[in-house]
Amino acid sequence: SGYLKCDTDDAKEEAASEELFDGVNSTIVSGDSIRFFVNVNLEGAPSATAESEGAGCVLLHTSRKYLKLKNFEEEVRAQRDLDGFLARASIILDETATSLDDVLREMLKHFAEDPENMEPSCNFEKIMNTLFTDSGTPREGNVHLLSDTIQGVTATVTGVQYQQSWLCIICTIKSLQRRHVCISRLERPQNWGENSCEVRFVILVLAPPKMKSTKTATEVGRTFATMFSDITFRQKLLETKTEEEFKEALVHQRHLLTVANQRPSGRSDGHKSHALPSFLQLHDFLNIGKGISDDIARRFPVYALDFTDGIIGNNKAIGKYITTMIFLYFACLLPSIAFGSLNDENTRGAIDVRKTIFGQCIGGLLYSLFSGQPLVVLLTTAPLAIYINVIRGICDDYNLDFSAFYAWIGLWNSFFLVIYSLFNFSLLMKLFKRSTEEIIALFISITFVLDAIKGIYK
Repeated sequence: SGYLKCDTDDAKEEAASEELFDGVNSTIVSGDSIRFFVNVNLEGAPSATAESEGAGCVLLHTSRKYLKLKNFEEEVRAQRDLDGFLARASIILDETATSLDDVLREMLKHFAEDPENMEPSCNFEKIMNTLFTDSGTPREGNVHLLSDTIQGVTATVTGVQYQQSWLCIICTIKSLQRRHVCISRLERPQNWGENSCEVRFVILVLAPPKMKSTKTATEVGRTFATMFSDITFRQKLLETKTEEEFKEALVHQRHLLTVANQRPSGRSDGHKSHALPSFLQLHDFLNIGKGISDDIARRFPVYALDFTDGIIGNNKAIGKYITTMIFLYFACLLPSIAFGSLNDENTRGAIDVRKTIFGQCIGGLLYSLFSGQPLVVLLTTAPLAIYINVIRGICDDYNLDFSAFYAWIGLWNSFFLVIYSLFNFSLLMKLFKRSTEEIIALFISITFVLDAIKGIYK
């Protein structure tokens, strides 16, 4: 976001303002709308010349870092940050304090008075000192500036233009146990120095150091900075009267950012309707063989790559290729042995483990050579084992030859699959949700549990 200079009433700061900040606000052109993160570190190094003149001189290290706006559609953490803030609702409306120090003290006091405060051993006065650069520096080198801030800026040909109505202050505190966010709306605009001439909103973000990369103080600050970068949203917050209205405005802004990020995501209206059941029309099924021809057209140009990728070329990875092959070998073999043993028992030896492995090998080879999606791994599954058991029962009831009956079922199954492929019935899969798979899995689990109970009862 941007650089912030505060507490202009400090006489010691005015004396060296031109020297210390020469070049800080130099021209930066990197786009139409950008954000900067500023990190300011202070090292006391009084010079002999300064001592002779009776004035303190320090070295001020300033660094700028570009921060991307949070994408509320793709980054789930942004919405969780806001939900966590709304759950604790650290909001101060119409703050009357005029200096930055007093405003921050009121915000830290609000943290301390929170009945759900989980920081009993936290020294908020020490946190107050940590927010500024003069913490632990010699008194003669006291430069009272914020250490880490985020501001919104817009790059122009002549320089950068700051959004001076809001300021996000972030800090990492070792003694904290969880993250804290507080938003203070000032009663009237305050002039806290260069690039902060009319501040109305102050966002304070505190976080412990041992956090995930998506939960750091910078990431939380980026979430709220993205929301406050909208001038219309800030105007709505100024019009709110209560904390509930303030929170409603935050939720509404999150919704707007989520919807706004969905529009340029590359999905046209036609593509969106493609995923809806209403997209299916009668002519989609009357184009006989269109699905097969489309699969051939898509796969034929890259057919050879299915056999060469990972072995030759710039993308070869022999180690991964071998480890994947070993993994799939056992992933396919073990279920075949387990369900083959079950089929052997159910069919009284008509389909044993060897036939199960042999049949799966033939099916896998043919599928890998001629299918439109060769990455699918074919396995003998529980539904097939149950189906074989049902077929065995039908054959026993009607004195039918199991092998012949099972072969005819396979032929009829192949016939229906050919019909489905010719008329492109795979489009009907759009109508099925994950619940269908879960229901089938539940049915299979119940079936095996009942079989186990029957075995125990017998």
